[in-house]
Amino acid sequence: MLELKILNVYYIFFFLVITSSCNWSNQAQLTKGSKAELNTIPSERSKKVAKKNRIITYEAVDKVTSGLLDKAGNLWFGTSRDGVYRYDGKAFTNFLETDGLCDNRINSIIEDRDGILWFGTANGLCSYDGKTFSHIPIPWDGKNDLWGEMCNPNMVLSLLQDKHDNIWVGTCGRGAYRYNGEFFTNFMSTKDMKQSDSLHHNVVKSMIEDTTGNIWFTSLTHGGVSSYDGKTFTHFTSEDGLKDDMIFSSFQDKSGKLWFGSIQTKHGGLYYFDGKSFSYFTKEDGLCDNFVTGFFEDKTGKLWLCTGSEVCIYDGKNFASFKKDNQSVKDISFVMEDELGSIWLGGKYGILLRYDGETFTDFTNKGH
Repeated sequence: MLELKILNVYYIFFFLVITSSCNWSNQAQLTKGSKAELNTIPSERSKKVAKKNRIITYEAVDKVTSGLLDKAGNLWFGTSRDGVYRYDGKAFTNFLETDGLCDNRINSIIEDRDGILWFGTANGLCSYDGKTFSHIPIPWDGKNDLWGEMCNPNMVLSLLQDKHDNIWVGTCGRGAYRYNGEFFTNFMSTKDMKQSDSLHHNVVKSMIEDTTGNIWFTSLTHGGVSSYDGKTFTHFTSEDGLKDDMIFSSFQDKSGKLWFGSIQTKHGGLYYFDGKSFSYFTKEDGLCDNFVTGFFEDKTGKLWLCTGSEVCIYDGKNFASFKKDNQSVKDISFVMEDELGSIWLGGKYGILLRYDGETFTDFTNKGH
């Protein structure tokens, strides 16, 4: 069984590339954050992307990975190889390594309360103040360990700003860090299953802060779900009501219910936590797919689920496949809503769609 679980982890990282009560804190030595020299040497991919006004044939690895509506009303889209795009409602602006971006591979985007944008990249943590990109090195020995460049502790998968204005950084193999603007403190680095090298490589793909201020972490490396109240961690695994322990995504809806998405198909894909216990839905309950990789709640309270095969909408009672031209919308990484209430969906093959409630607009090649 142990060998099977380790083999499953390699499948997870393939999926990431093609798609993205315990009392403990496990604090590592504090490391002072400092700005590093920006990489201004363009990669071959950067040079190709810099060419405008062309049609691109995208591959499965070309993903629109993440989206953000900023305070000014601009939309931001992170990609797996083409840097980040800003859309002001009229035109797209592409930012690449040649523009100071820390890396062209973007996994997550947040905006803090001061209006600073933060990007989780394959080359650590990057911030943007509207004029300048800054690279904030996270603690890392520079070695590509068990999974090589595909997944290492320098790769930032998830980001969160908490109510105390700390930036939390979820990594690909070193758990999570809390960054207070000066120092990094490590958490969660050993709260998963040891891998084939007998070491921990905890992959934290998502983090949320609930309405009471607890931070929740999910682990892709058989670490289940953990919560942190600022002093104490509570760790949930299969012994605590979860049917599996490889958790990809997390979300809190407007009613306060916590949702978690699993990528193990044997026991279930969609979990919710009511503060006391976990319940779950599978395909047998109408769920479109047991791989649940992302969440979004629209203004009507419907829950949009990114799954392994298609986008699924849950109205609190029933699940339904989201369709375009009578076909299920597939290969989607994230769903978001703009100021006008239109839904945006991005995913593999460079797909970027806007749905205004009646019609679809395809922006897949509009950025170029």
